[in-house]
Amino acid sequence: MELVGQILKKNRNIKELSILDISNELNISKEILDNIENDHFQNNIDYVFILGHLRSYCSFLGLNQDELIDQFKKQHQPNKNIKINIRKPKVINNLLYSNKIFSFSLIIMIFTTFYFLFVEVDKTSKEYALIPDLPENYIAIIEKASVEGLVKSNNTKKVNEENFAELESNIRSSSAIASLPKNNTVKSSTITLKILDDTWLQLRNRNNEIVFSQLMNKDDEYSYPLDNKFSITSGNAGHILVIINQTVRGKIGKKGQVVDSLVLSKDFSN
Repeated sequence: MELVGQILKKNRNIKELSILDISNELNISKEILDNIENDHFQNNIDYVFILGHLRSYCSFLGLNQDELIDQFKKQHQPNKNIKINIRKPKVINNLLYSNKIFSFSLIIMIFTTFYFLFVEVDKTSKEYALIPDLPENYIAIIEKASVEGLVKSNNTKKVNEENFAELESNIRSSSAIASLPKNNTVKSSTITLKILDDTWLQLRNRNNEIVFSQLMNKDDEYSYPLDNKFSITSGNAGHILVIINQTVRGKIGKKGQVVDSLVLSKDFSN
């Protein structure tokens, strides 16, 4: 199967174009174009970044972008089916150890049964024997004290419930006052990046961490607050239109231009 780099080189020669001509037209370094044609890539170059350049190169030569991109991915990201042999665990049958556990468990079971059947029953009988029966005239006194205690407990519970209900009502009133909306909230500006044609887009935060990286298709959009101050990197700046608070401010660059770490402000205009 013919490699993608060979297809690009053959079509470039048919159009009688040099690497330098395409480099000047697309604002892509001659070294990267040579590497694409020769299928030689350095480890320090982002794979997504290479796909963005490849898509621009295919578009410039009038080739089928999607077909060549898929072929390029198959050539440089082949499926690898790796068989991993996992050793089966060794089963050790230790009959002697099992017999010891069984014997020890049986001894504990016999001892526990003997304790509850004889010792615990005898102990309970002795405790009951030490407690004399109450006289009949004390029974009424005990019942009266129990009823009075129950009534007092219910009254206390009722008072506590009323106090809790009053406290809960006060808390809800305070929460309602505290949660009143403020009218002087300041709304942050919103940046929308509208994609005019297929291009690669990457966004980084203030800590230089990637928050978004993707090959965008035509008519795709990505929005974020202006206060985030994301830095923009793209393989084709002319395909990205900037909209701030629903107002069109222009493109971030020219067609084929590569931008790196561009931070948009609220006054951006192009």
